[in-house]
Amino acid sequence: MPSPAVRDPLDAFDPDLVSSVAAETGGSADALRSLLRRHQESVRDLPGVDDLVYEWRRALDDAVVVRTPELFCCAVRPVVWSEFADALGLDGEERERLVAVHDRQARRITRAEGASERAFGGRAAVVLTRE
Repeated sequence: MPSPAVRDPLDAFDPDLVSSVAAETGGSADALRSLLRRHQESVRDLPGVDDLVYEWRRALDDAVVVRTPELFCCAVRPVVWSEFADALGLDGEERERLVAVHDRQARRITRAEGASERAFGGRAAVVLTRE
């Protein structure tokens, strides 16, 4: 029996949105895609997408804003992005670009799914492609 195909880590991100955020923040689209891939793969490697989201759900009410078979769209404490940035060795500009693309993509997904963007009030958006 063949094993199920693993989704590309960037499947949850609209390529045009990534290019737009890169242009608006003074970076290249290729560099931002590479950064997104590093972030997604780091979550997959340790502890895993489902395990991380499970922990967020235990720690935060309403951490999961949208859940589909393809992705999780979460609203988390902003400190999570500091932890991601430290783990990935990001400078300030890289972190800002990564946060911006996650925020824009999360809001787009939230609107498309008919969910409320109010969950992001005071919280940071994180989009994770499911494995």
